[in-house]
Amino acid sequence: MKTIGRRRWQKESGYHRQARVENAFFRYKSIIGDQLRARHSKAQDSEAVIACNILNRMTELGRPVSFAIGS
Repeated sequence: MKTIGRRRWQKESGYHRQARVENAFFRYKSIIGDQLRARHSKAQDSEAVIACNILNRMTELGRPVSFAIGS
């Protein structure tokens, strides 16, 4: 890491992907909860898909609209 730099090391090692996944699970558990409420596996699958769709929608609503100026 010291020879190539922290930023390059993170990109080459895939560290940023791990951090994104950990952040996504943290958001899921803090907003939705850390346990599934459904009892059967198909219902649990549906519950997880619905929860992920809710999180994606919340993220989309909170994302700023940006565009380049000048140049």
